[in-house]
Amino acid sequence: MASDRYCRFMTMVRRKAGAWQRMPWSEKGWFLVAYPLLGLARLALLSVPFRYIAPRLGQRLENVAVIPLATGRQITQAWHIGRAIRIAACYTPWESKCLAQAMVARVLLGLRRLPYALYLGVRKDDAAGMAAHAWVCTGAAAVAGGYGFGQYTVVGTFVSKGIARGQCTEVGKTL
Repeated sequence: MASDRYCRFMTMVRRKAGAWQRMPWSEKGWFLVAYPLLGLARLALLSVPFRYIAPRLGQRLENVAVIPLATGRQITQAWHIGRAIRIAACYTPWESKCLAQAMVARVLLGLRRLPYALYLGVRKDDAAGMAAHAWVCTGAAAVAGGYGFGQYTVVGTFVSKGIARGQCTEVGKTL
């Protein structure tokens, strides 16, 4: 019984080590940065009122869903960052849900000076009453939290501070 558990454990370790070796170097680097940042984001969410966190998420826009324009290279970089965050979130011993992931994505995209929009959304849920979600997009790419426009009503939007009015698009028009 114990040897069977040991064999399964070693098989899992070999599989994870192989996945780590196949991961591109850029994603390995972002993983090593994202992991501790997820812990700091979780700690901040548990200990700091959101009204103090919100100004650090970016420039607040009214309740509109805008998508920052990005080049193909910027979208690719953002996708790699998002993948590393999703992988790191799977391995944290603490909860790393959508808002913590979105906060980390905002920090890492800001470090690379990539345009982003962080969205907070809500929806009515039969089981729980209300459900909330946070997600981040760069261009048309969902970086963290998936692509929640279809399921959630946007109640808050934060964009990178360097974005000018002509660098965002709303559904069907340029701002």
